[in-house]
Amino acid sequence: MTTKRDIEKLVQWAMREELPKGRPVSASPWDLVAQVTRLGVRVQTSGPVDGFGFVPGSPHEDALVISEAIDDLPGDVPFEHRADVEVLFGEWLPISGDAVDVIMRSTFDQRSLLISHAVQGTRPKWAFEQPVPYQIKTPFRDANGSLRERPRVVGFDDAGDLVDLAPNRGRKAMREGLYSLHLEPRSPLVWGDPSPIHIAECRAEYLAYHLALCSLADRLAGKLADFEPLPPAIRPLPWITGQTPASRVLQGDLGGLAIDPDAQRLQPQRAAPMRPESLQERRRRWARQREAVDVTI
Repeated sequence: MTTKRDIEKLVQWAMREELPKGRPVSASPWDLVAQVTRLGVRVQTSGPVDGFGFVPGSPHEDALVISEAIDDLPGDVPFEHRADVEVLFGEWLPISGDAVDVIMRSTFDQRSLLISHAVQGTRPKWAFEQPVPYQIKTPFRDANGSLRERPRVVGFDDAGDLVDLAPNRGRKAMREGLYSLHLEPRSPLVWGDPSPIHIAECRAEYLAYHLALCSLADRLAGKLADFEPLPPAIRPLPWITGQTPASRVLQGDLGGLAIDPDAQRLQPQRAAPMRPESLQERRRRWARQREAVDVTI
């Protein structure tokens, strides 16, 4: 009889508890996966003796199958659709600037992400504080020749090109103000702590990590001797759909809950329908309104 287990917990069990067995203590997680996939089996190799010794025991046969499946994961996965990238920014999409284009040109290593976080027992970060706007400064020399800073201001010249503007001086400043309004002056901001591009990169890694777990659960279905992998309980877009409920966090050998793909599709948030107001409630509301009018008068 097979034990149902969430695929995330299953990968952590294989990487942290089983695959290190029979290997030098100092072996890296990538070495553990590479040796199985290249040789087809786990073998004791001759060579220099590890100063820290070997981890006792032999890995579980299911851990070896999981290792082979991990090695088959792609190393460079790009985003195909711009809309998928825009979802990563959530409510901060309006301040993303050219960060969407940067993510579109990036690729993400599902294999390395899965190995790294499985060994550490972690997940890619996706929750962040509100980015902070900072005014861009530009250096200039004052009347005494000293180097100082002032907010950068840009505008459109007569040719329609975006150029840096210098403050008006003398009579022009008295006539048109510090900056001439017909040039459409504006002071650009940069967002940081964290920056939108950093948020999107971390969330892209989280999404790649989630997709890798889903792929593993599908590939390993019916191929393990003692376990039946279940889809990950964690949600693919928690910054939009909310975090995984505490009741779905798996511990030990407990099984996970399969995620319904249709339930994870983004749906517009609609307000709950209002209950019709009863006659008594309506009369009480009218009475409160009359009292408020009397007090006001």
